[in-house]
Amino acid sequence: MKLIENLDSGILILVASILISTILSWISLFIAPKINLMDDPRSADHKKHKKKIPITGGLILFSTVFVLIILTNLWDNSNIWAILTSSSIIFFLGLLDDYIQLKPLQKLFGQFLGALVLILNGVQINIFNSPEFINSSETIINNWLNIGFTIFWMLALANAFNFIDSIDGLVVGLSGVSTLFFFIISLTTGQEELFLFCSILLGVCIGLYFFNSHPAKLFLGDSGAQTLGFILASIAIIYNPLRGGQSSTWFVPILIFYMPLFDLILVVLSRFKRNKKIYKASRDHTYHRLSDKGVSIHHSVLIIHGVSLVMSMIGYLCLNLSTINANLIFSSSILIGIAAFIKLDKNYL
Repeated sequence: MKLIENLDSGILILVASILISTILSWISLFIAPKINLMDDPRSADHKKHKKKIPITGGLILFSTVFVLIILTNLWDNSNIWAILTSSSIIFFLGLLDDYIQLKPLQKLFGQFLGALVLILNGVQINIFNSPEFINSSETIINNWLNIGFTIFWMLALANAFNFIDSIDGLVVGLSGVSTLFFFIISLTTGQEELFLFCSILLGVCIGLYFFNSHPAKLFLGDSGAQTLGFILASIAIIYNPLRGGQSSTWFVPILIFYMPLFDLILVVLSRFKRNKKIYKASRDHTYHRLSDKGVSIHHSVLIIHGVSLVMSMIGYLCLNLSTINANLIFSSSILIGIAAFIKLDKNYL
């Protein structure tokens, strides 16, 4: 009965989140020009839209999440509070970047600060202290390794979602798919607060998708894409699958975030290989390379969303497999990624 009660509450919050984010999105279309929160296509060579478009996705995301966390008293949960306070740093610095375009090191510092606040609030990776780790102990070295990996994970996901935000609806769709699986996992494992939080985030993704899908009426901007990536990276740390040991479940978040991480690795290694600046925006992302091979806009987005959905399903199914079988499947997924990387990067200028 508890599962049914949680599901009812989650659906109610999901609907409320969709309605609030949809209303705020519509209102933002009229407010954005007045506060000059607009994306000008003349500001960068890689931009292809013809007219100025509101960059209000981040504002809508943060406003909806903040309001519903307060109304549902989820802020009483220490983990949710940690996510809210740390992601607010990412959001506000992202919003500042949408206005004045911060330097790469300034953005990286903001992301580092957000990750540090998350850790100080008690949310971090604890792989090296796990009984299943090959050299488990409570030594200071393992504690520092946990902190280091947490910071690396948070920065990687924040930038992965920001990097892959290269076409209408792509990041919102990927975020929706990822949130959906954490929504399911947290429901089935009885993590009530996390389930309700995922209900809020999923609702925002659905509401924003109507305005961000092609042709986009509004953009997420750095304040939206980075914040989504940061929040989802935080959720991946606090969720507990319950089924299976850590040795067979550690990679599930990697599969759920398969496409953003693949795109980040593709872009970083490709630019490094060609002596290009890693932080400089360019038309060399997964979507752009699919387009160069003749795949249409809609089909490119569907392919990336489809791969994300399949990999997330594989990750979810691995929760019920033995350690050996689960890791074999994960290894096969990595080999598929390497093959796709070679194919997309071959002869690319």
